[in-house]
Amino acid sequence: MKKMMFITNRLPFPNTDGRKNLLQQYIYQIKDIYPECEIVNLSFVDDNKYLKDKPDAISRLVCLQLPGMAEKLFNVLVYSLLMRRWPLQVSVYYSRRTHRLIKEMIKEEQPEFIFYDMVRVAEYVTDGIGQKVLSYDDLLSLRYERQLQWFQYIPSVFGGFSDKLPSGVKRFANLKFIQKWLVAFESKLLHKYEKHAAQNFQHLIFTSPKEAETFRQIVSHRSCLGIPMRFDPDRKMTGNPRSYDRNKIVFVGKMDIPHNSSAVVYFCEKIWPRIKQQAPKAKFHIVGKNPTAEVLRLQQAYPDIIVTGEVDNVKRVVSDAALMIAPLLFGTGIKTKIVEAMSWGVPVVTNPIGSEGINAINHEDLFVCETDEEMVQNVLLLLDNDEINEKVSRNSIRYVTHHFSSSVTRKNLELILS
Repeated sequence: MKKMMFITNRLPFPNTDGRKNLLQQYIYQIKDIYPECEIVNLSFVDDNKYLKDKPDAISRLVCLQLPGMAEKLFNVLVYSLLMRRWPLQVSVYYSRRTHRLIKEMIKEEQPEFIFYDMVRVAEYVTDGIGQKVLSYDDLLSLRYERQLQWFQYIPSVFGGFSDKLPSGVKRFANLKFIQKWLVAFESKLLHKYEKHAAQNFQHLIFTSPKEAETFRQIVSHRSCLGIPMRFDPDRKMTGNPRSYDRNKIVFVGKMDIPHNSSAVVYFCEKIWPRIKQQAPKAKFHIVGKNPTAEVLRLQQAYPDIIVTGEVDNVKRVVSDAALMIAPLLFGTGIKTKIVEAMSWGVPVVTNPIGSEGINAINHEDLFVCETDEEMVQNVLLLLDNDEINEKVSRNSIRYVTHHFSSSVTRKNLELILS
């Protein structure tokens, strides 16, 4: 019987954010390809309340321990600041005791493939048994580099990752000028580490095929593939016009992540007042767990802003919106929130950062805006014009079916497993 192992930096369940969704996709598609295989998950636990949600597709779950405070400080001071060998996020995830446990588990389980979830767990790679797959998600070094020009809109550049920092380092890191230095520092360390880590794995995965091809050329790796999030639109949605609230605009995303929190802060400050001037009944729903204090304050600072926090059913909350807005200031890879909204038939208004890696047709499948004024006008168009709204809705479903369905996204995973 085939055996697969996943070493993840968070529990790959439940479906509360894009990364968890993608990890579950890998797991379920492997089970589709090899129904009898066993999947063993060694995972750091982001929240104990999620443990009860373990899917049956995971045969065994082993909870991993982060390093203690002393070891984190040692890693940061020696391996990051002094030796410049590990990015900060590797230093705060690496525990020698946990590495010994992982080696023992690999020796005991004898997996044919071992999937490592993002570069922050790449240092746990073990020689010998099984083919090793590193899932980068996207190029974090490039994402951090892009953050530097939008600092005034970022409450905390570290987002939820800051909780993993030692308390003394965290207080220091909350100072804005220190944050800017740390992001530049981390970007440089990641740029070097991302290339170095590639040498230790037989296969590399990115969410964006375009980004995978770029990185393949940089590192000259024989197996560097893009596996985007899968979305299978409901075929019944293509036949009938959808029902939606003509005044409802949504943004979706985990709200303690810098590229999401900065996007809504920028939108509310620069774009929302101009939309409200011409569409006074419009309401803006910010949907996603862990909203920061800066995001929560938007409800008091601007009219008709609703911050929902985490919701039980994102599709139910989003699918009746007139449109989804995605004014992302920085980011890398494919923005799965955009593809997901398109799969539900919700028209999307975004910008070149948001549409990166999505080769859809502008003004047909979605709207890609170069300026704030263009974004205002396209939002108003979709609020006011039922015919255009319906056309973009149909086209977006068709686009996702052709480019992000299960059969399309599964092909590169089959290549790896073969």
